[in-house]
Amino acid sequence: MELNQFKQKIKNKTENLFVTITDPETKKKIFFSIHNETTLWRAQSLYTKEPVTISWIRNFEDDSIFYDVGANIGMYSIFAASINKINVLAFEPESNNFQILMENIIKNNLHDKIVAYPLGISNETEITSLFLSQFTKAGSHHMIQKNLDHNLKKRAIGFRQGIFSTSLNDLIIKWSLPVPNYLKIDVDGIEYKIIEESDLLLKNKNLKSILIEINSNRKEDLNIIKTLSKFDFKYDKSQVDLATRKSGPHKGYAEYLFYRV
Repeated sequence: MELNQFKQKIKNKTENLFVTITDPETKKKIFFSIHNETTLWRAQSLYTKEPVTISWIRNFEDDSIFYDVGANIGMYSIFAASINKINVLAFEPESNNFQILMENIIKNNLHDKIVAYPLGISNETEITSLFLSQFTKAGSHHMIQKNLDHNLKKRAIGFRQGIFSTSLNDLIIKWSLPVPNYLKIDVDGIEYKIIEESDLLLKNKNLKSILIEINSNRKEDLNIIKTLSKFDFKYDKSQVDLATRKSGPHKGYAEYLFYRV
């Protein structure tokens, strides 16, 4: 291949594609970086994939703080900061996803409203491994510490990335990050580990609401519900029933929306 042809291929590869979504309620324009079909699908399904999440975010109070744990490429972080007067802390350890998360923040001019951290959140503060389901942009089902799938079953995939991981407790106590008013946790299987080391945050009355993905068929996830109930968080069973996947690889999973009572 001639040098000029090669340079043109480099130019084409480095030119980012973006899609524009106009929020139907606020009329705000939101931009998302597109690298492959998965990033395009995430943008196209913003309002349909998790409608309870969209509705929840729309009702955030002004000047609130939102933690997006397992932010992926930042669909909900970007949406929340675009339509609300809030600050967002987004946590995403996977390298491909973090790159696009930053692209989305910069493209939407939200660097004053969103701080992104390339951190894993779990139940320990340590240097550890993130086992990847695949090495691709906007991928999911990655697992901290152990090579398991999102159903906590062993898998043969061997891709691994080194990361720093910490707990919600240490984010607040050791690292002095602000206490969130709203907390979203979607980490494909270890939500229960995050909740194990979150009591110092859960007892803080500034935390008003938690949206967390739970599989009620898993005993580890039932412990999440028990723990949150001890801190006066309740959920609406009808909301969960509507959100529960009835078939497919995510059968039994649902977004549980907890409010403090």
